[in-house]
Amino acid sequence: MSIVSMILLLSWTQLTYAESIEAAEFSDNAQETRYRALIDEIRCPVCQGQSIGGSNAGLAKDLREQVRKMIIKDNSNDEIRQFMVDRFGDFVVFKPPMNKNTYLLWYAPFAFLILGLFFFIRSLLSKDKITKSQTIDTTKAKDLLK
Repeated sequence: MSIVSMILLLSWTQLTYAESIEAAEFSDNAQETRYRALIDEIRCPVCQGQSIGGSNAGLAKDLREQVRKMIIKDNSNDEIRQFMVDRFGDFVVFKPPMNKNTYLLWYAPFAFLILGLFFFIRSLLSKDKITKSQTIDTTKAKDLLK
């Protein structure tokens, strides 16, 4: 009895994974290669940490289908990316373009690095001054004790 229930349980779990498999048909391998590259470049608006290629969200499936249709219509990769950006904003691409809205995104890491180095060097210099002043104080104390 338990073996039969185990087999049924395993077969049901396989059914849930079968839903995530998609078969996209293309006329040649170049289109399929473009499709795979594009779905890995476009971020899922629902999951936000995954590409639409790795997401099982309903919106990601719809977006994959839209990318497939646009590739079959022979739209360029830039046109497909622009289509997604127009609908979801710069956030939808993993490599956002450099414009006035994304300057902070591009330059903030460098600003934090420079600030970090500034404060690190400043703390090292102040530590050196504290050490020098402590040695001077101990020599004054020794002189007073004589």
